[in-house]
Amino acid sequence: MHHKLFASMMIALAVPIAAGSALAADAENGKKIAGEKCARCHNIEIGGAFKQRPPTFQAIAIYRTEPDIWSRIIAPSPHAGMQEVVWELQPQEIQDILAYITSLDVPVKLE
Repeated sequence: MHHKLFASMMIALAVPIAAGSALAADAENGKKIAGEKCARCHNIEIGGAFKQRPPTFQAIAIYRTEPDIWSRIIAPSPHAGMQEVVWELQPQEIQDILAYITSLDVPVKLE
């Protein structure tokens, strides 16, 4: 079982490196996938309150770099509670979610 997970992880890591920008990312599809896989814990909408645990997707977009976001999707902290979702994602879905998250990097109106 662990070998299968390790192999999946290595494939997920290798695909973006090997493909470069060959995987055309689709932010709208990323939003849809995030709604199905991530919204249970994260606020995935723009304009949500910035909270620490778990962070909103907009906070992630503003405060983290794209490589950091990508690495946290494919290899989350063991304490993040995301492992069950990570192993379900295909490389294209990861790219789409990344595209959606980074699209949320817009100025925030503080009140």
